[in-house]
Amino acid sequence: MRLSFLSGRPTLKARLIAHYLVVLGIGGLVTSVVGSYIVSSTIMTQVRRSVDNDLVTARTIYEEQLQTLRLTVQLAASGTTIPQYLAGGRRELLLGYLDGIRRERHFDFLTLTDRQGRVVLRSSQPESTGDDASSMAFVAEALKGATVASTEILPAEALGREDARLRRQARVRLIATPRSRYATKAEETSGMALVAATPVRGPAGELLGALYGGVLLNRNFTIVDRAWQLLYQDRQFEGRQVGTVTIFQHDVRISTNVLDPSGERAVGTMISAEVDAAVMDRGQVWRGRAFVVQDWFISRYDPIRDLQGRTIGALYVGVLERAYTAIRDRVILSFFAIATIGFVLIIATTYYEISHITRPVGQMVAATRNIAAGNLDQEVEAGDQGEIALLAQSFNTMLKSLRAMRDDLEEWGRTLEQKVRERTEELVAMQARVSQSERLASLGMLAAGVAHEINNPLGGILALTSLTLEDLPPEDPNRENLEEVVHQSQRCRGIVKGLLEFSRQSHMSAEIVDLNKVLDDTLSLIAKQAAFFNVEIVKEYDPGLKPVLAGRSELQQVFMNILMNAAQAMDEQGTIRIVTRNAAEDAVEVLVSDTGHGIPPEHVDRIFDPFFSTKPSGQGTGLGLSISYGIITSLKGTIHVESVVGKGTTFTIRMPAALGIAGNGQA
Repeated sequence: MRLSFLSGRPTLKARLIAHYLVVLGIGGLVTSVVGSYIVSSTIMTQVRRSVDNDLVTARTIYEEQLQTLRLTVQLAASGTTIPQYLAGGRRELLLGYLDGIRRERHFDFLTLTDRQGRVVLRSSQPESTGDDASSMAFVAEALKGATVASTEILPAEALGREDARLRRQARVRLIATPRSRYATKAEETSGMALVAATPVRGPAGELLGALYGGVLLNRNFTIVDRAWQLLYQDRQFEGRQVGTVTIFQHDVRISTNVLDPSGERAVGTMISAEVDAAVMDRGQVWRGRAFVVQDWFISRYDPIRDLQGRTIGALYVGVLERAYTAIRDRVILSFFAIATIGFVLIIATTYYEISHITRPVGQMVAATRNIAAGNLDQEVEAGDQGEIALLAQSFNTMLKSLRAMRDDLEEWGRTLEQKVRERTEELVAMQARVSQSERLASLGMLAAGVAHEINNPLGGILALTSLTLEDLPPEDPNRENLEEVVHQSQRCRGIVKGLLEFSRQSHMSAEIVDLNKVLDDTLSLIAKQAAFFNVEIVKEYDPGLKPVLAGRSELQQVFMNILMNAAQAMDEQGTIRIVTRNAAEDAVEVLVSDTGHGIPPEHVDRIFDPFFSTKPSGQGTGLGLSISYGIITSLKGTIHVESVVGKGTTFTIRMPAALGIAGNGQA
């Protein structure tokens, strides 16, 4: 959208569109914010309601387990079997009867006491008898004639008397987690168990004792896993469980499917301090956003109370917050996307309508600018009707009068203007020739001086090396290296010769070059360097590659710069792949790929800038790629780079082929 200004003041179209944008923008922003709030609130409210329903389901499973325990104990004690075995003194048969019930119903313990509460028989540990169990509230209630079921905290000694295995199972090492209270002890030795107790009566209804049984919840995952499977069915989000269920003993997880960072069940981790204060200290239900071990969950915690009504633990259900905030964010993003599309469509329509209405005014504004610049050959579209159309017609009439006066003035001044133009062109051309001559003369003097200074020591190097070669036998291991010195010295002499020719205002002659041969020559120069000892060179040359018209030394310099950069990008170990091929439009391409670190996206557009380098100070000047770019550009070619960080970089050099010349430099 182009909003033009005249004398620092916005045009009519600009003001109309700006005012409309303000109104539409404020309305759209308010609508989007309110809509996003409603969407977010609705989704999170539904999540919290779902968590409440999940907790009800988990509580039902928990209570069902407790009532199953109660009914089993009550049925086991209500028949005549136990009284008969007690009356007959048949201890072994009684033990088999009780142990069979314990195993069938998966109880951790099932124990019989006399009417004073002293243990007569333990099915899980028959040799442990005679201790007083009446101190446990549920046993005391059974001895009073009531059948009860509850969740109780059993000390380690009591668990050990029932079964030594239970004492070990109950021991949990405490693990402090982020946002939890400070642990005052290293481990929890007591256990939380579902227990049930019922009186045992004789044939005449007299009280013979009490039968009680229980299931230890510490490290018993039956309830939490059953609830988890029923509610969440292994649903995951980004590799994390969407829902979790936990039973707490006080503020410690004793049965859970929450996972710790290592992927194990987070038994022994502690509840957050905020939830601990609400549920354990005040006995309240807690709903909301809670930090669970290593993530945020939308959670609900319900207190678990013992037979006396004391809060001894909590039942927890939670869903991963990120799973639903991701849905919320997608909905909000979609909402904003739709709003943005609508906003753009409205703006486009508004702009079109306002532009149509104000087009004659805009044309007149543009015309006045052109008139001020001396351009009178124009007209304004008058439109069909209205005040703006009348104004446009008057404006066109004024332009016709101005054009007539301009034609008269131009006729008088045409001859003079032509003479001034011719004289000016002559002066400009003369000045350009003088400037060019002075610049070339200065560069020629500089090139001649540099070439002279280099040529003398270079001639000495070449002469001494050649004499040394003549004295060396053919089998001498140093002969190959000295021959290479002679070859490179001759190459340097060619460069110096080029400088001298430049100083004499002559152009460097190009030659027909086989790129495959130039690449092999370049590789032979650098292959013996330490940087390439651990680098694998993969060559995929096109044998029918078209030749190019270029300077061999300049191309060697380009390829050497790129290959050295590739080796350094791989920390001098990896693979460099060189591909040559014929391309469309009578061109050839050379691709050099490495398996190095790659170039960050923010640096790709700058690598050809002079003096730009990502190497440490002292390891590069930043000129190699810029020089290579200049050489290829001067040959009417291009260099393109593609790079992926962590995978490598590919340089693609594209050059025009030498037309009329066959592959491998043959005419």
